[in-house]
Amino acid sequence: MKKLLCLALALAALFAFAACGGNNGTVSAPEPEPESSAPSKPEKITVNGKDISEFLIIYRDSNVPAKYLYAARELRDFIKENWGVTLDIVCETERVKEQEAEIYVGLINGRELCEDYFYRQYENGEYVTEIKGTKVVFASGSANGAHFGVKEFCDMLINGDGEIKDGRSTGNKKVLRVACVGDSITQGINSTDPQNLTYPAFIQEMMGLDYFVYNLGLSGYSICRTDTYSYIGHSTYKRSLDIKPDIVLFALGTNDGNPGQAEKNWVGTNREQVFVDTTKEMLDAYLALETNPQIYIILPASLFKVGADNWNAVPWAANIEKYSLPLLKQIAEEYNLPTVDMWTWSLSHPEVFTDGLHPKDNTYKDFAQAIYDGIKDTLRKPE
Repeated sequence: MKKLLCLALALAALFAFAACGGNNGTVSAPEPEPESSAPSKPEKITVNGKDISEFLIIYRDSNVPAKYLYAARELRDFIKENWGVTLDIVCETERVKEQEAEIYVGLINGRELCEDYFYRQYENGEYVTEIKGTKVVFASGSANGAHFGVKEFCDMLINGDGEIKDGRSTGNKKVLRVACVGDSITQGINSTDPQNLTYPAFIQEMMGLDYFVYNLGLSGYSICRTDTYSYIGHSTYKRSLDIKPDIVLFALGTNDGNPGQAEKNWVGTNREQVFVDTTKEMLDAYLALETNPQIYIILPASLFKVGADNWNAVPWAANIEKYSLPLLKQIAEEYNLPTVDMWTWSLSHPEVFTDGLHPKDNTYKDFAQAIYDGIKDTLRKPE
């Protein structure tokens, strides 16, 4: 029995030695857990003694795709994510009675803290943030500027000690300009709310306020310069150059296939050459800009027979498939430009085109999402 006990003790010692990984009979101490170098966020936020949970966010109304609402949501969501507090958001049009603690995203009429900022001229990404008592304003000339002020304020909240005092800061960030060049689908025909329910409006929301989206759609306009309604001959084309875009979403070519207009006959004419030459002239003009814009060729969607088939959808779609699509693909390849294939996508989503040609209201969001999915991974990012 004594021998068996000794053997057991020896085996136990041997297993302990192996478990420690030692080869000199010593046992290594466990490695200490590394300490996190990231500073901890404040447990709560107060602005001149007032808890952040007591503040109301009021945002400025906007009639362009870049909405102050998006910046207001950024602030609300940041506070909720980090401190579990959900602040109420209202638009200035609701004309709420002034409360003790308010945050203004953009300049709000009737609020004293905003008055001194109304008469300033602002660049698109310029902002002034002022904290005075229990009022905070992100003053700017656009939602983009307010967005940058909100981002700076959020950094102050997460990296500070939780006590926000009176102060004022200014900044001016670059905003990337996006030119949505196109026809009636870009303009938003068939939408009951052209300010908010269009493809450019939805794509602005998807891109965020580091970008400013211009809706440069012209209903009924085509590429070929020989057409009565040619995009290159309209002042909107000049505007698309004058804004010096950083990104161009080129969505033309649908109306070039309209079989109901004799001037758009492709058979026995030089229309293909005119189409190619006009497209290249436009692309060359964009590429010559000092911004060296990133250009995406948005291939046209198909048409679908709906009801009385007001568009004569089958022959129109056949023209697009036979002429516009291959020519645009050829040009994109020659210029080494990316394409977004809305033709193939549309064939799987005919329900989006409620009148056979155009999306309507929230189906414009589906259309915009398909384009955004096609560009988001390669989209030029802010510096």
